Amino acid sequence: MKKKSTLLSIFIILAFSPLFAIETMVCATASNFAFTPTGDFESNKPRYGTNVSVGDQLQDNLVGAVSFESSPVNGNLLAARAKWSTSFLEISAGPSFGMLNSSGSSKDIPVLFQPGVGIGFTISMPGIITAEADTVFAIPSATASAGQVYLQKSRLAAGVFLPHVLCTLAVDQQTNSLDSPTEIRIRSMTDYGLYTEAYKKGAPFRASINFIYRVSDYYAGVDNAVNKKIGNLLLGGGLTWAPQNDLNVFISGNGALYTFSLGEKADGLDKFFFDAKVGVIIRTSSAGSKK
Repeated sequence: MKKKSTLLSIFIILAFSPLFAIETMVCATASNFAFTPTGDFESNKPRYGTNVSVGDQLQDNLVGAVSFESSPVNGNLLAARAKWSTSFLEISAGPSFGMLNSSGSSKDIPVLFQPGVGIGFTISMPGIITAEADTVFAIPSATASAGQVYLQKSRLAAGVFLPHVLCTLAVDQQTNSLDSPTEIRIRSMTDYGLYTEAYKKGAPFRASINFIYRVSDYYAGVDNAVNKKIGNLLLGGGLTWAPQNDLNVFISGNGALYTFSLGEKADGLDKFFFDAKVGVIIRTSSAGSKK
C-alpha cells in the first residue's frame, strides 16, 4: 500500500510538472538609516534584513507570488499577490500581514499578524514609457491592542525609455506607526529619486545610477522634544548580471553624501549613512512549461 501511495504521489508530480514555472528571489539587505523606538539613530553597526519571494505562472496572463520581507528600517511583512497582465497593463492585489512588529513592552499584548491589503498597477509601453502605482497598508482589526504596529509601503513612479537607458522618477515611502493610548510614535522614510538603468540588447550586464533625496521622520506627538526630521542627499547604484534567462545576480546600494536636520539640531548626523542589498533571482521550469 505504501509503495502504491508513493507511486501515486510521483505520478501526480510528473503529471502536473509541466505547469510549473517558478521564479524565486532571495535578497539580503543592510541599513543604518533606522530610528530606534526612542527616536535615536542606530549605532554605527548596521541592521540586517532579508527579502524572499516565490512566484508561479498560473496561466498565460496570471502570476501568483508570495513574499516575506524583514526590513531593517520598517519591520516584517508577509504578502501574497495575484498579478493579471495584458500587453501594456498589469493589475495586482492580495493580502498582507505585518508579523511580530508589536512594541515589545511587557504591558502590551503581542500581535502575531496585523492584517492588510496590497494593490497596484503598472502601465508599460515597451521602448516608450512606463508608470506604476503600488501600496500595501494595514487594516485595524477588532482585536487592536496597545503596542500594535501598522506598516504601510507606497510607490509612485513614471519612466521614459531613452536609447539604451531607462530613466525613472519615483517616490517611495515606508511608514511604521505605533498605536497606543499612552503614546504616539510614527517612523517614516520617504525617497524622492531619479533612477537610471543602462542596458544593451544581448549583453549580460545592466548598470544603474541613482540620485535620491531621502527624508526620515520620527514623530512622537505635537511639540515633543524627540521629534526629528532628517534630510539626506544620496548617491547610489547597482549592477545586475544575467548570464542566462533563468539566472539574475544583483547588487545595489546608496550612500549619503550629505545629511542634515530639517528641524531642531540633532545629534549623530556626522556618521556615514548607507543601505545595501545583494540577491539572486532563479527561474525554474520543466520542459513543457509555458513561458
